[in-house]
Amino acid sequence: MIIIDRIFNQAMEREFFFSKDGTKIMVVAPMVELEHIIDHMDRFKYQYDNLLVIGNGFDLNLGLPTTYRHFVESYIFKRMFVKRMQEKKGKANTQPSLIEYLYGKKFCERWYDIEQALLEYVSKRPDGTFVNNVEEDKKDYELVCNALIEYFASILNSLSIGAIDRMRELPAGQLLMALSSYRNIGYTFNYTPIDNVLEAISTVKVHGEIEKETIDKGIINKSHIILGIETNDINSIAPNYTFLLKSNNSAFHSSQIAIDLIQSKNVIFFGHSMNQMDFGYFEDYLKMLASNIDKERKLTIITKDESSKITILDNIRRKGISVMNIYQHSNVEFVLTDLLSQGCKEEQDRFDNLLQQIRLY
Repeated sequence: MIIIDRIFNQAMEREFFFSKDGTKIMVVAPMVELEHIIDHMDRFKYQYDNLLVIGNGFDLNLGLPTTYRHFVESYIFKRMFVKRMQEKKGKANTQPSLIEYLYGKKFCERWYDIEQALLEYVSKRPDGTFVNNVEEDKKDYELVCNALIEYFASILNSLSIGAIDRMRELPAGQLLMALSSYRNIGYTFNYTPIDNVLEAISTVKVHGEIEKETIDKGIINKSHIILGIETNDINSIAPNYTFLLKSNNSAFHSSQIAIDLIQSKNVIFFGHSMNQMDFGYFEDYLKMLASNIDKERKLTIITKDESSKITILDNIRRKGISVMNIYQHSNVEFVLTDLLSQGCKEEQDRFDNLLQQIRLY
């Protein structure tokens, strides 16, 4: 926004600012405050001061057992698996299905990711064939989604007031509370409505959420989550399995995240790996950072440790985006939560400076 006129009313000790179209955008009083505000007029070039992107590492930082491995090792998943196997036992010529594949993956994958496992299950095999067990797999998929909802609801239902208070003191909680301003916005890729739990900045739920009625009463059909895969190469997955595509899910909805990322001065990723499934949401923004010099923009990535930092940078590189250019064209900073928990002063100072910058406005 370009300011082209200022009118000072001495009697009222107010200065009126006008935009190019003549719309009044600010009234300031008393005059002693003007200098500070004029110094920050560049913020009006952006729709938002700060945009927060929340991934699973955010919930983990709050002490919530919300990884997919936590889920497949829970009694809820095991109960569902055993019941499904008993049901199939009496059927003749039953092929191994999706639920058996997901269960088996936990024994051979250190970093268990259900969505990655789903993609592998429906992708072309080395011999050129595809899986073909559609009706059974549809049943399995619905059972897994319902069990996932039940699992997350059980986590939220078990939270005590004391646990919630402790969350506010952790880095993820501190950040969420600091962002409680109308010029900040959050997008979460998690199912947990943690912003409601902590009564902090409202977040857009990209992949749905576990609704209160499910948490309180166990009514699963009142919650809508988006669990699945995403690929631009539809020919790489088995025929009739497009029901697994996130963008085909009935709960899938338009998101302004690609626009809002570009229209935000500071973007903060907390606990999101920028993995293959979700990278499309961030691609335009990261390409913009790599191709446009704008030192006013800041990108902060909060992640667990040096290994996860490298994973994120490599995920960006795999999409043909220059990490070097992003660093050269904008202000990029990493904060490692493991170092915060170990009491590293340098890392704590970096995180405290982030909170201070957020609270400036």
